[in-house]
Amino acid sequence: MLVDAVIVAAGSSTRFGAEDKLTAALLDRPVLAWSIAAFGEASSIGGMVIVAPDEKREWAEELGKVWGCGKRVTVVPGGARRRDSVGNGLAASRSRYVAVHDGARPLVTAAMIDRVVNAAEGQNGALLGTAVTDSIKEVQDGLVAGHPERSRLWAAQTPQVVLRQAWLDAASTGDDDETDDAAMLSRLGLECVAVESGEPNLKITRPLDLQIAELILKSREVGR
Repeated sequence: MLVDAVIVAAGSSTRFGAEDKLTAALLDRPVLAWSIAAFGEASSIGGMVIVAPDEKREWAEELGKVWGCGKRVTVVPGGARRRDSVGNGLAASRSRYVAVHDGARPLVTAAMIDRVVNAAEGQNGALLGTAVTDSIKEVQDGLVAGHPERSRLWAAQTPQVVLRQAWLDAASTGDDDETDDAAMLSRLGLECVAVESGEPNLKITRPLDLQIAELILKSREVGR
């Protein structure tokens, strides 16, 4: 199955500090370029839509030319919220299924992308993730309020592959934001298949994450 990808790169990076985490250097390229390169290499991806702020549009277009492996790359403006940015990206996509990815996850690989796209075919969608190893607690007002069963809990990652029209239909049911695309589909009672990522796929949130990502990328290079 061949699908388009929406790479969301319009966030504010407030927890990262003064620098935009997507423009931060990670080894030989900016953080965002790693995601573009992985989607460029993935055999399941036909084209990419990068969602970026207006002031970074030309920069994102240039990254697409350099790292997109010759695939079709379109850049569209972001919105005030994640759902607005994803909606803009989906509106510019062409395929029935679309892989939505946070540009701040530079450790994604072409193999991960192809695996989750293949899992989505014939389903409502599919997401990459990993089973949690810590005990998770619900906390309210500083007090533990619940003890979820750990064996059923996963940490959701991206890409998340969704039926394009189903996501748009779900978004039209209300104006509230959602933390991810599987949650958006669940508004219509549509649940996604979970696919184990198999390798680290962390999201760059704080400066320390950048250092961790660099170590992981170096270790991958040594292992080749």
